[in-house]
Amino acid sequence: MTGDDGADDAIGMVGGRNLPIAIVVGVVLAGLFLASLFWRAEAFAAVVIGFAVVALVEVARIVRPVGIRLLTPVLVVSAIAASVGAFTAGPSGQLVGVAIIVGGGALALLADRDRRDVVRTIGATSFFGLWVAILASYAVLLVDRDDGPVVVLAVVGAVIVADIGGYAFGVPFGRHKVAPSVSPNKSWEGLIGGLLVAAALAAAVLPRVGDTFDPLSAAVLAVLCGLAAFLGDLFESMVKRDLGVKDLGGLLPGHGGVLDRVDGILFALPVGYYAMALVT
Repeated sequence: MTGDDGADDAIGMVGGRNLPIAIVVGVVLAGLFLASLFWRAEAFAAVVIGFAVVALVEVARIVRPVGIRLLTPVLVVSAIAASVGAFTAGPSGQLVGVAIIVGGGALALLADRDRRDVVRTIGATSFFGLWVAILASYAVLLVDRDDGPVVVLAVVGAVIVADIGGYAFGVPFGRHKVAPSVSPNKSWEGLIGGLLVAAALAAAVLPRVGDTFDPLSAAVLAVLCGLAAFLGDLFESMVKRDLGVKDLGGLLPGHGGVLDRVDGILFALPVGYYAMALVT
């Protein structure tokens, strides 16, 4: 908490964030996610594109004051192209997004008569483009499967449950820090506890939802995705520390930016996709 503890409690502030508002925003986001997921694959793809575009625009705004220029139009087009390509042409369609990130960035700088810091600009644009636009497009690849909604729910659910379980175990039992210079609150006890909770819940629930999973495959997927999400969260924390910023956006009250909310999910999506490709 920050400031006076009593005042913070009175207005529902936790960790410097307004908890009631954060809960409302979380419920709205969850409703949008689930409604689009179980309605139409096209609707879900549109939601994925929307999140990716907003995240990239937010990041471009956040990094500008620290001297990093992102080619925002290139990133927006690449996010749309990667997911549309994934939906229409599968994994090979994602390469359109990659080509736009690299080729479009080069063309944009060649056409810019006031260009400066070319290597830094194209490097940062490629970095955030691959991180957000390309990783997000794996959600579209997953939803386009015959069992797409169940698999997407399994991957995202594993991330959320592992995170909640990690908090539940980490707060009372966390003694051994994973990467204290990056994220001092994350412990090995929290990580292991979160993965165990995710695996147990996945093994109990997913086999009852369709024919995609048996208990073992459900537990393995949950552990892999939970671990990937943990690494994704650490990765974003490392980036934010390097940039000297608290959040990579501010659109979501009580949550920060879009990328702050989906950092772990972005890392889990390709892991889930390739794990499912190996077993189905």
